[in-house]
Amino acid sequence: MTADIINKYNCIIFDLDGTLIDSFQAINDAFDAVFLRFNGRALSDSESNSYVGVPLEDLLSEMFGKENQAEAIEIFRNKYREVCFEKTTLIKGTKELLIDLKDKGKSLNVATNKTGDISRDLLKSLNIDKLFDYVYGVFDGMKGKPSPEMINKIIENTGFEKPDVIFIGDSPIDIMTAKNAGVTMLSVASGNHTYSELRSFNPDFLYEHIANITS
Repeated sequence: MTADIINKYNCIIFDLDGTLIDSFQAINDAFDAVFLRFNGRALSDSESNSYVGVPLEDLLSEMFGKENQAEAIEIFRNKYREVCFEKTTLIKGTKELLIDLKDKGKSLNVATNKTGDISRDLLKSLNIDKLFDYVYGVFDGMKGKPSPEMINKIIENTGFEKPDVIFIGDSPIDIMTAKNAGVTMLSVASGNHTYSELRSFNPDFLYEHIANITS
């Protein structure tokens, strides 16, 4: 039954953090660097995890003021790039799922609020970059999620109609993005949002873990 759902769609768009990759420790380290600079303290993992997926510029501006935004972003990105390749892993079952879908002729793509360049570098370091047709993030000329711009750009590039597109992600922001884009949403509770929390946002489909999609 679960396999039938995903097989109905030929254009599959994934979120990145918490959906395909576990990069929470690297993100925590980057947030720690910013908070140590401005607040003199590190963050708990739960505090840091709650910020994952939120557009970074808006978040840091709100936290530390517009006047400190540029410095905060620079500290975050420098620290993240320093540790991300060592501290990022694929979520269990991800590679098998992607290979299976690619073998079936699906168009696989990524839309993330991480910067596009680091996203593409991470996928390359994890040896799965060749599985994707398009990988878009912030600084690729489009607004971050929940804006539908990245989803719409992928749809335009691949030539599929919206009924043939499904977006897979782990956060309420992803659900809002799919609704804004008018595409089917499949949520997975493999990131830092619980099954019940995601259910309250009414995705079209909801699974405990990404590995369950075709099990």
